[in-house]
Amino acid sequence: MTNPSDMRSTDDAAQLAHETDPSENPLMGNPDYAPGAEDATAPPGGPAIESMGRGELLRRRFLRSRSGWVGMVVFTILVLMAIFAPMFYQYEPFDRDLRNVLSGPTQYHWFGVDDRGYDIFARTMEGLRISLMIGIGTAVLTSILALLVGTTAGFVSGKGKWGAFVDGGLVNVINLFLVIPSMLLLMLFSPILQQATWLWLIPLLALFAWMLTARVLRAMTQQLVRTEYVEAAKFMGVNPVVSIVRHIIPNIASWIIIDTTLGVSAAILGETGLSFIGFGIQYPNVSLGTVLQEYNIAYPHTWVLPAAVLAALIISINLMGEALRDALDPTSGSSRI
Repeated sequence: MTNPSDMRSTDDAAQLAHETDPSENPLMGNPDYAPGAEDATAPPGGPAIESMGRGELLRRRFLRSRSGWVGMVVFTILVLMAIFAPMFYQYEPFDRDLRNVLSGPTQYHWFGVDDRGYDIFARTMEGLRISLMIGIGTAVLTSILALLVGTTAGFVSGKGKWGAFVDGGLVNVINLFLVIPSMLLLMLFSPILQQATWLWLIPLLALFAWMLTARVLRAMTQQLVRTEYVEAAKFMGVNPVVSIVRHIIPNIASWIIIDTTLGVSAAILGETGLSFIGFGIQYPNVSLGTVLQEYNIAYPHTWVLPAAVLAALIISINLMGEALRDALDPTSGSSRI
């Protein structure tokens, strides 16, 4: 009786002879050929898959989202309009046309004229530019403040008595800012600061917007400090600041990016609300809130079109933020390649 193991050995030997016979394998005639090299990157039974970096992977995931595409296109159009439209439009934000007061959209006044004779399109584009700068600046500054407080509190929380003391102090500061009536303080301080420049509105808004983000980052940092590589860095005597920069921040960067993106729309809505009630952007500057403040309910063109621009801006930013979140979240179904 033939032993099955002998039959297997015979088949393997025949297969090996076939692979190593130059007459049967044309690649063997190539002096640069290395056996198995043609399958080094190919999965079994399939073509070779090109390796991609994390940036390329995230780019493909983001661009596969239809909502992300819509948000990116709309946001890009609005940014370009805010930058270039005032350069070519014939009216300035404070140019008056008293003969066409409250007239609707025409070829000369694209969004019409308000009850004071101002061109609504010119004021909307100027307001869009300022609102974008305030929104982006506030979101970035908010993330920086939250990152400094949250990572510091989370990193030192388990470092003995002094670490617990510092962590407790920072947590109390966070809780204090959470219970402060931020809207009331913004209404009190913004007119005073506006006498200098409207740029003061950026740190003023960020000062009351970083607390919830800081609490989340503190919790995430407390989990990361227990990981093996952070513990190993501590035992090797690595500076705590270096550990935070090299090991903590890269692991929470995805969440920070998403939060910053969504924070832009929140900051724009906050600034618009303050300006609408008269405590935000003041003359001689214009924001979307001040444009909407001058609405006339009997003439829809004085508020519908500026409100549509504001809504398109907020929705486009939120769509990009959600697409970015799906791209960065490995557990999301839409993030699969």
